[in-house]
Amino acid sequence: MTNQNFQHHLAKRMIALTMLVLIATALSEMATAHWFAELFSHFTPYYAVLTLFCVLGLALLRSWRWTAVAIALVLWNGTPLVRALLPKDAPATIATTRQFTVFHFNVGLHHESPQRIISYLARHAREIDVAVLLETGNQFDVALDEIKGLFPHQIQHLENSPFGIALLSKHVIDSGTVALQPSHLYPHIETTIKLPGRGKPLALYAVHAPPPISRDMAEARNAKLMVIANKAAAQEKATPVVVGDFNLTPWSPYFLRFIAKSGLRDARTPHRFDHTWPVIFDNATLGIAIDHSFAHPTLPLIKRTIGPDLGSDHLPVTVTLGY
Repeated sequence: MTNQNFQHHLAKRMIALTMLVLIATALSEMATAHWFAELFSHFTPYYAVLTLFCVLGLALLRSWRWTAVAIALVLWNGTPLVRALLPKDAPATIATTRQFTVFHFNVGLHHESPQRIISYLARHAREIDVAVLLETGNQFDVALDEIKGLFPHQIQHLENSPFGIALLSKHVIDSGTVALQPSHLYPHIETTIKLPGRGKPLALYAVHAPPPISRDMAEARNAKLMVIANKAAAQEKATPVVVGDFNLTPWSPYFLRFIAKSGLRDARTPHRFDHTWPVIFDNATLGIAIDHSFAHPTLPLIKRTIGPDLGSDHLPVTVTLGY
């Protein structure tokens, strides 16, 4: 193959990749029109990176028309990334602020070793105030009893389905329930927790939203998130915090709708590239961010960490808030 033929062959591949990203970007812009199109919105960072690669390659190959298309795609997909990276909150004054830490983790329905997770919680019990475990099957029954000395206040809804859920707290739960709105198929936990030195309790919502793998499931996910957003927005007697597996990324319009409706703040570092699923080779670097933490704006974010790998297809999230 001559050098000219090689360049022509490479240019065709670059153009094809640019076209694929163009189609994916167009579909992601129709996210609210169809559940399948919304799936494409979750990979926005990857579109920006791929088209940046295409810009460089096509420019070197002097394919100027397609270089312009690729530049437009970089700008279109890169703009929400830049906005996400811009700091929105002043740093918390950690030295004078009390702290409250929530550990939340989708353990995976068929986790082979619940004891591995329980041992981790026991080792880190000093730093964790509340632990939320999702997809907790009946095999967690005995394991959760083992750490009742460390987390004596527990709400358990164990079932051999993806929607088992458990909440473990060091602090007294003033009220707590397994809520079944809007569908009995997808429970979430609602609690109010009294914290030391704080007059107003926290209203903690733990959720595992359905995965959007069909129209009905996508609608169920959106309905579940709107129920919780409405509850958080209407909360007057307690300060709301929402954690769990949302089965959507920050690049979905439904993520932004949840924030707008609930009035909560995305409780993470300015970097939204802390992917949590799927775990491949002990990390989720090539995955997406679907496990989230939201807090009332009066609760400053102090720290949020991802991991380690504890044997699930998700990584756990630990978020520390000030109060």
